[in-house]
Amino acid sequence: MRRTILIINLFLFFLQGLVLLGAAEFSEGRVKLVLHENTGRFSLYYLTDIKKERYQSLFVDKDPRTSFVSILVDDKSYRLGDSTAFRIKIQNENSRPAIVFQSPAIDVVQEFEFIRTGDASLANGVQMTIKLTNKGEKSVSAGLRFVLDTSLGENSTNHFTTDLQQISSELALTSKDKDAYWISKNESLGLMGSINASQSTRPDLVHFANWKRFNDASWKVSPSNGRNFNLLPYSIGDSAVAYYFDPVSIPRGEVRSVSILLAIASDKGFETVGQSVTGDISQLLGTAAGTSPDELSLRTDLIMIGDVINRIDAVLNTKQAVSDEDLAALESILAKLKEKNAAR
Repeated sequence: MRRTILIINLFLFFLQGLVLLGAAEFSEGRVKLVLHENTGRFSLYYLTDIKKERYQSLFVDKDPRTSFVSILVDDKSYRLGDSTAFRIKIQNENSRPAIVFQSPAIDVVQEFEFIRTGDASLANGVQMTIKLTNKGEKSVSAGLRFVLDTSLGENSTNHFTTDLQQISSELALTSKDKDAYWISKNESLGLMGSINASQSTRPDLVHFANWKRFNDASWKVSPSNGRNFNLLPYSIGDSAVAYYFDPVSIPRGEVRSVSILLAIASDKGFETVGQSVTGDISQLLGTAAGTSPDELSLRTDLIMIGDVINRIDAVLNTKQAVSDEDLAALESILAKLKEKNAAR
């Protein structure tokens, strides 16, 4: 029996190692994005302690394959990353990391851009834009589904909340509902996703349900409002959220694009959403934390020091208050630069 358990543990460790291979990391502000090229999935983390560089996952990351994008093309479903019809690659054009799925008939680009919501001075989320390009000779009907295997709220009675209600059992929201965003949170951290926000695409359906219900279905799951998040004998209390964008006709050579916002939970939701500006603290923190001494030249270090000084001067000149978050970020940047200089 003990030998069997050992074999199982080794097998699980091996599988986890496979998932980690081919991963590309991108950091900005308090957000770290990991793109898994071998599985076509992504993971998202939040820097809960700037000085100690402690990150916490915002949704299930032990096996990133539990969250996925699938498309429905002419009534045929493809789960991206699992379907052999698509080749996978990672790209980073114009500082927008992306997972690219390529096939002879259609290409799908899952692109990410770091964002700041509310009055945050550091990046605290991402805008995920998924683009479907019709490469065929005729129009195709194509829809899109995004399933996110949430985890932060699973120890609570209410696995989710929105700006209008608490969600303790299965719920489906259509485009007629007024909810603007949803939140999955624990005692210390919360993830927020857009439903109806200015910089996102309004989905035709947002469905909160048991994860296995979504995983077992090739496309839509029939909503059963009021059903709990259990699905015996598996997936007890395991909840997830699914976005559905119904099929529409895409003419030859045209692109369909949808966007979803994911960020740290806030009572103000996505009222204000902004991108990081080149040279600001958010990008400087990501660069300082994400580059080793061998990869970062002395010239780049000097430029970064100049940017930090310019940022401090701007604060002093405007006599604006400096937040604890900004101070911690600046201290972390300077500590990283000092550490790299000592390692040279």
